[in-house]
Amino acid sequence: MNHKLHIHYSLLLSKLTVGLFLCFFINGVMADETASQWAGFYAGGEAGLGYSDFDWQHQNANYFNTLGATLLGTDFENNDTGAMGGIFAGYNYPVDLWVLGLEITASATDIKQSQQNPFFITDAITSELDWITTVTGRAGYSWNRWLFYAKGGWAGGGVELTFDDTAAAVTANSDEFAYGWTTGVGAEYKLYDNVSLGVVYDYLDLGIDDESINCPNCGVGVGFGTPIVDGDIRSHSIMGRITIQFSR
Repeated sequence: MNHKLHIHYSLLLSKLTVGLFLCFFINGVMADETASQWAGFYAGGEAGLGYSDFDWQHQNANYFNTLGATLLGTDFENNDTGAMGGIFAGYNYPVDLWVLGLEITASATDIKQSQQNPFFITDAITSELDWITTVTGRAGYSWNRWLFYAKGGWAGGGVELTFDDTAAAVTANSDEFAYGWTTGVGAEYKLYDNVSLGVVYDYLDLGIDDESINCPNCGVGVGFGTPIVDGDIRSHSIMGRITIQFSR
């Protein structure tokens, strides 16, 4: 009886061992296949909405913030929403269930706002974010046909600032390059082997330091002068994207 019971338990243990081995083997194959479906080069397009907050600070007394010898103020701001759209390309490298990668993006925007100068009611100030580019690392987790990821890295963009004194027909304008950092999160779903749909949220923080705003008619002396500004541009965007993968 004990001999039969020993054989029974031995067979049961053997079955459990084989079952566990097959389970781990299948899970390993599935994990590799799940992550490997994202491997290689990809490119695509994206479009959505963005919001930018432009915080500016005069670094000198100039035509647009003084009345005679009196400095009226230094800080001013603009903020607005607008459409965004562009292209991207990158490379993914699977590690078990994880997907590591590098991505480059380039987008155009129509984020622009004009408002009254806080120091002179006859003046208008316009801030505009024309384009954005980013270079980011990505780290994601693959599950079934989904990829969830976070990213972060370098960002730059074209920023335009305009002061306009309509009463005196004096205008200062400058188109500057701002740079800083970005972070974001996203998700993608494999629609077909080589096509996926996704959504991505990005946050950018760009800076401009001691930039002289071109103003041929701002003059010199007390109550005059060309504006020199610092700027901090913070931008949020949510975009849908379609991705074509070239390695499958």
